[in-house]
Amino acid sequence: MSASGSRAYCRVSALIFSVVALLQAYRASLGLPLDVGQFEIPVAASWFAAVVAGAMAVWGWRQR
Repeated sequence: MSASGSRAYCRVSALIFSVVALLQAYRASLGLPLDVGQFEIPVAASWFAAVVAGAMAVWGWRQR
């Protein structure tokens, strides 16, 4: 992959992780319920997912 292709991949990945982090933080801050089948996903899982996705977004934005 060329340098410009790699850079574009990092930018697109960072954008996707940014959106995921914001949506997870939004869900967690409002305390919205999330059920998968018969299981309820705790709000703490969304906070964790927001932090992880946010860290990956920052990592992607910082790639040169």
